[in-house]
Amino acid sequence: MPILCASRRRPARAAIFVLAAALPAGCTSGPPPRSEDPRPNVILVTLDTVRADHLSAYGYSRRTSPNLDAFALGATRYEQAMATAPWTVPSHASLFTGKMPFEHGAHSFEVASARENNVSPLRAEETALAEALQQEGYATGAFVSNIGYLSPWTQLDQGFATYTVEWGYAQRLNRDIRPWLERNRNQPFFLFINYMDAHRPYNASPRPGFLDPPAVQDQGQLLDRLIEHVLPGAAPPPPELVQQVIDQYDTAIANLDEQLGVLLGWLRELNVFDNSLIIITSDHGEYFGEHNLVEHSKDVYQPAIRVPLLVKRPRQTEGAVEAELISLARVPGLVMDCMPPAIAQRRRALFDGAASAPVMAENSYSRTKDLFDPRWGARFNRVRTAIYDWPLKFIRSSDGRDELYNLLEDPGELRNLAASHASDAARLRERLERFEAGRTRAPAGGVRAAELSDEQRRILRSLGYVGGDDGE
Repeated sequence: MPILCASRRRPARAAIFVLAAALPAGCTSGPPPRSEDPRPNVILVTLDTVRADHLSAYGYSRRTSPNLDAFALGATRYEQAMATAPWTVPSHASLFTGKMPFEHGAHSFEVASARENNVSPLRAEETALAEALQQEGYATGAFVSNIGYLSPWTQLDQGFATYTVEWGYAQRLNRDIRPWLERNRNQPFFLFINYMDAHRPYNASPRPGFLDPPAVQDQGQLLDRLIEHVLPGAAPPPPELVQQVIDQYDTAIANLDEQLGVLLGWLRELNVFDNSLIIITSDHGEYFGEHNLVEHSKDVYQPAIRVPLLVKRPRQTEGAVEAELISLARVPGLVMDCMPPAIAQRRRALFDGAASAPVMAENSYSRTKDLFDPRWGARFNRVRTAIYDWPLKFIRSSDGRDELYNLLEDPGELRNLAASHASDAARLRERLERFEAGRTRAPAGGVRAAELSDEQRRILRSLGYVGGDDGE
């Protein structure tokens, strides 16, 4: 059954509206469909675990995303969008607050046993985008499939009057979304959707004409085999095994894209598409053996950090491509760019911190499944922070194994330049440390959620985040 919960924090205040003839600069102008109300709808969709380079919208050789391709023709596609973390909780917290993980504190930390929950929820004192919009009179609703790390215990539900959490692929989730849209289409609304088809277990349901033969359907057995080959780091995995897992993943993206097309069709049918700010992105990507890694949440290399970001502003009809680096922490600021001036003036300061921040990504330790595995746990017992200065990317590592890459010349991050280009490494390390020193750091492990229940452990195990009691 779905979990329905009204926000438990910050009750909505009476909204104050100032009519404006047009939206601010940065959004396509034109007469709003609701002439008496200039507030655009806001629709934020995360395609959980979808890496940018497996979308045909981003040049992938397989046509995995025809509906997203069509959407991009009337939207702005950000070519170099980076997640702030390689897994769900810190990345979504950045999407909602505009802050880096070290600032909002919703990330993992070091623990003593595999039974402990090593994830901090979002602190109640943080202001989330849904809270700000709710206080400006928006109807707020969320429909999420990630029952592990988007459940209410992570406190990422702040500001949502409706927060529905139910495991299922996009087709199942859409059945709940349509009635909510019909109920709220005549008022400004903020709708957040999290689709899970491309997260373990991949939605590899056969698609006629997509792959021949179709991808293997299982519940993660091939992925587990790949992990056993890759994480020990002794030898490369069999190429045919890697390809089988990629076939499952690509099929999952294609199945997700089909349902994304259904959603976009509904928005048009209900006459809310044109006046909506629609943001489609991902919280992180996925590894298939690169850097001796599989899945995600383990490190800050590009397969898990570079994500799609497509933004259709209200009444935008022309497609555009933005080549500059952008962080997912900028998303709340992009939303404020499309608000009427009075709302933007009241709220922008809450979410604009990323505008003056370098593009960064962080990973603290990893999940307990990896930390307490005796075969490779020591490898993940570290904090990794990446900072970008295109085309350079510097990774500071708490174990002293810093790295520097030129992503233009070496997109696979195979040649570590930290020693040969020591001055660049030192410059970027100093820039990172200066930025961190100028921001307020959330307490380490500052909000500890209760120990995971048996049911929560079962859920997280099904999604590949925890092992048995012994950390396997």
